[in-house]
Amino acid sequence: MRIDSGVETWRVAGDASALHPAPEPAPGRAMHRPAEWRRHVLNLILIGLVGLFLFAPGISLMPLTDRDEALYVQASRQMLETGNWVDIRFQQEPRYKKPVGIYWLQGLSAKVFGEGAASPLWIYRLPSLVGALLTAFFTYAIAARMGGSKAGLIAGLLAASTVELAFEARIGKTDAMLCAMIVASQFGLACAYLDPQRRQVLWRNGLFWIALGLGTLIKGPVAPMIAGLTIIGLTAPERNLSLIRALSPVRGVLVYLLVVLPWLAAIGWISKGAFFAQSIGHDMLGKVATGQEGHGAPPGTYLLVGLGTFWPLSIFASLAILWGWTRRTRPEVRFLFFWAAPAWLLFELIATKLPNYILPMMPALAALAGLALADKGLRTESRWFRFTYSGIAALGILLAIALNAVFYISEHRLSRLGITLGCALVLMSVAAWRLLVAHKMREGIAASILAAGLAYILAFAIILPGAERLWLTDRIADAAQKMINCPAPTILSVGYEEPSLVFRLGTGMQRLAADDAAAAFHRASCAFAAVRVEESASFQKSLLALGEVATPLQIVEGRNLNGFNLRQMQVYLKR
Repeated sequence: MRIDSGVETWRVAGDASALHPAPEPAPGRAMHRPAEWRRHVLNLILIGLVGLFLFAPGISLMPLTDRDEALYVQASRQMLETGNWVDIRFQQEPRYKKPVGIYWLQGLSAKVFGEGAASPLWIYRLPSLVGALLTAFFTYAIAARMGGSKAGLIAGLLAASTVELAFEARIGKTDAMLCAMIVASQFGLACAYLDPQRRQVLWRNGLFWIALGLGTLIKGPVAPMIAGLTIIGLTAPERNLSLIRALSPVRGVLVYLLVVLPWLAAIGWISKGAFFAQSIGHDMLGKVATGQEGHGAPPGTYLLVGLGTFWPLSIFASLAILWGWTRRTRPEVRFLFFWAAPAWLLFELIATKLPNYILPMMPALAALAGLALADKGLRTESRWFRFTYSGIAALGILLAIALNAVFYISEHRLSRLGITLGCALVLMSVAAWRLLVAHKMREGIAASILAAGLAYILAFAIILPGAERLWLTDRIADAAQKMINCPAPTILSVGYEEPSLVFRLGTGMQRLAADDAAAAFHRASCAFAAVRVEESASFQKSLLALGEVATPLQIVEGRNLNGFNLRQMQVYLKR
């Protein structure tokens, strides 16, 4: 992997410590030079290839995770089954916590690239992988606009290498694509802010407002909130509205409404207002006030969490913040600070804490790190800097140990391939640290990204797919597929409510209480029931009251990533 410098789009004017954007005939003078276009295209190709190396391994091997991913992909599949692309349902229950955007993308992916509703899981995950790649591409675009192609390349690669983005790229949820839309809108905003003349440029304003609209359709007000906080931070101190005028707000709001209003009006009519009551009143405001679903944590949590979820970028970013603070009057640094800081602070104050909430601020930190590294601002003899770089090695070693420990706890044995790759991860992480403290920055960055890639192959292609006892849903589904030999079986689950079981066994399977399941089992001519051991006596008693006796054929045991509790399920079959 080579990290090289491109033609800089900045010039020094006056004070050598202040950088100003060179005048640009929209969208930018450098961007129109054939040589510079080639440089950008080659850099984007490199980021794309590295991104695939970081994001793709394991996307088809990782079992379905509970509960959010399972709820999303099952609701998307039901859109294909029913042909209803407006109302969101999980089995018969309304799924009104989030807007429709990600369901459309997952359904479209299954329709175009798969076999419709019968598509395998990884097809539903493709929009997340695309979102992760777009996040890296737009991070490159922002940093390249601010500091040249070298800064852009470093920023794009570091953004792609983060733990959180690598995880979201493999999971069929909203966050990777939401992050992409936020970074796209921030790119349009950055171009407007860094334009000395603050002109109204069609392409960047269109990008800004359309990306905001698409972001809203994916996860509600998060994208407009981050853009709004950035704009307030940039304009309020100067009491200057030229940035807002440059965004063509009247026409822009109309474009935004054209994107979001049709579906919002349709779902409001169909649900009789229930969508807005649940998504805004229960989901959004509930998370602000209380730590929902056991995810409450005090303010300051994200500072600690971000060190791990943004690794290896977090190590460079923590130093880049110090570099940026001494240059905070520069327009590009001000923009990145006002992108990251207000939204981060707001999420710290919200009661519910989840690692993915701070993902949209990660590209701002990546761009700041790209600017600092391209400026050679993180090459120093400072003991603090040298100590901080050791975090690359420390977290790499911790990941190698923790992942293999998870496998051992689950399977009561070690994975030979996991140990081998874990050792490679340790060696590469230590090598990255040693290269960075030796001021071999290009090689150190490349080694850090390679260490991240090894970690993700270890986690998502070896340890998690190989730890079979972690995936109780898959073990139940495998037992059902082996035992059932009739065309239209009744499939029941008692005491196991995870939504992944619905995706694996079909929309028609039923999750019931013991007595209701016994009645359904009794009525069926062919039935499969998975009953939690603690509920088995009640299930058999209810069956006996109906004049039927059933004996469990086997016990299926396993855990689930959602809680990690060991559970035992008794399997009953009627044919």
